[in-house]
Amino acid sequence: MISVFRVFIVTLSGFAILGGLALSALVSVYSLKFGQCVKLPNGSELSYEAFVDFGNSYLRPDVVLRDPEGVIIGKEIWPIRVTDIATFGISRSEHNSSKPDVSFVWTADTGLVTKEENPFLYAELLTTATAASNYIGAPVDLHVNTLWMFKRLSEEEQYNGQSCATRYFTI
Repeated sequence: MISVFRVFIVTLSGFAILGGLALSALVSVYSLKFGQCVKLPNGSELSYEAFVDFGNSYLRPDVVLRDPEGVIIGKEIWPIRVTDIATFGISRSEHNSSKPDVSFVWTADTGLVTKEENPFLYAELLTTATAASNYIGAPVDLHVNTLWMFKRLSEEEQYNGQSCATRYFTI
């Protein structure tokens, strides 16, 4: 009886150790893939929302726009525009939500300014940002989303290999 109990404990310990090693390997692989980010010249950054998103198919996380402190500015932004001084676009509401889409401009000096909350400052910042003809990642006439912009900029050497603090999972 005691030897059966010992075999059970040793087997259970072996499974726990192998499971822990497999989980550690999975976390390190996911952190290499989903822990990278693109730090934009204006101070904002594009990164994955988390390593794993239990709310999305295939558990793939969404690419989000964050401020330098890591707070999410927008998710599902289309179109997104990036210049040296600002990031702006339209942040789509969550799926099946009654919330309206939000037009925004983000700069390091003012933070997030939405068209709905402060239309005059929004218009002023948008004019200043669009006057800067140095668009980053995509030309002004190409409408792209956060995922496209992230993939494109992460291919450039100046943005490649940067990492950001990323949550482990989201729902």
